Amino acid sequence: MEAVLQGNAAVKNYNSKHFRPEIRKGLSRAVLKNIVAIEMIIAAVLCCILFLTCWNRAINAREQAVITSFTDFDSQNFAAMAGHSINAAEEEVKKEVDQSVWATQGVYFRTGPGTEYEAAGTLDKYQGVQRIGITYNEWSQVKVDGDEYYVYSDFLTTEAPLITATGAKGEYQRYALSLLSEFGWADTEITPLINLWNRESGWNPSSHNRSSGAHGIPQALPASKMAAYGSDYYTNGKTQIRWGLNYIAGRYGSPSRAWAHFRSHNWY
Repeated sequence: MEAVLQGNAAVKNYNSKHFRPEIRKGLSRAVLKNIVAIEMIIAAVLCCILFLTCWNRAINAREQAVITSFTDFDSQNFAAMAGHSINAAEEEVKKEVDQSVWATQGVYFRTGPGTEYEAAGTLDKYQGVQRIGITYNEWSQVKVDGDEYYVYSDFLTTEAPLITATGAKGEYQRYALSLLSEFGWADTEITPLINLWNRESGWNPSSHNRSSGAHGIPQALPASKMAAYGSDYYTNGKTQIRWGLNYIAGRYGSPSRAWAHFRSHNWY
C-alpha cells in the first residue's frame, strides 16, 4: 500500500514538473495570439477611420480652395450672375391673359418688367390698355399703340373707372369730375355729364353750331353767356365747363336730370 502511495506521489511530481508548465505555455500562447489578433483588428479599424478622415478633409479643402479661388477671382461678377439668373426667372411671364386694364394713377410703361428698364412713356390716370401677361415679379405685360411694354401691376385695375377718355378729352372730363363736389353731387354724376356733352360737343371746346350759334363744350347759346366765367370763354374748355356746370345746377339740379331731359327732348 505504501508503495502505491509513493508511486502516485511520484506521478504527481512528474506532472507538476513537466506537463503543467507546458499547458500553461499553451494557454499563454493562445491568449497572446487572440490579443494580437484583436489588436490588429483595432489597428486596421483605426487606420480606416484615419484614412476616411484624411480623405474627407482633403475633399473639403479642395472644394473650399475652388470656392475661395472663384470668389477671390470675381466675386462681384458671381453676384451679378446670380442676381441676373434670379431676375431672369422672375421676369418670365407666369400667366398669359387678355383683359382691359386702366391706370390708377400716372405711371411709366417700360421696356422690361422692372424699374431698371428704360421708361418708354407714361400712362395717364384712367388710361386704358390691353394686358396680355403677368410676370412672376408682378409686372403686367401690356400693349401700347401696338407695341409690348411693362407696367407694375399695382398701378393697374380691371375695374373700369368713371373716366376712360384720354388726351384733352380725358383731361376735361377729369376737371369736370373734380368740380362735382362743389355742387353737392356724387362722383357718379360724371357719367350722365359725359353722355350729355359727348352728344352736344364731344367735349371739344371749339365745337360750334353754325345754325344756332351754340358754342363750346356745353354748347352755350349764345356763347357770350360764358364770359362771366372768364374772358377766354371762346377757347378755354375749363372756363366753358365751369359755366356749363352752373347752368345745369340752376336749370336741372344735376347732370343726371339734364341728361334725362336731353334724351326726351334732344336738347337741354
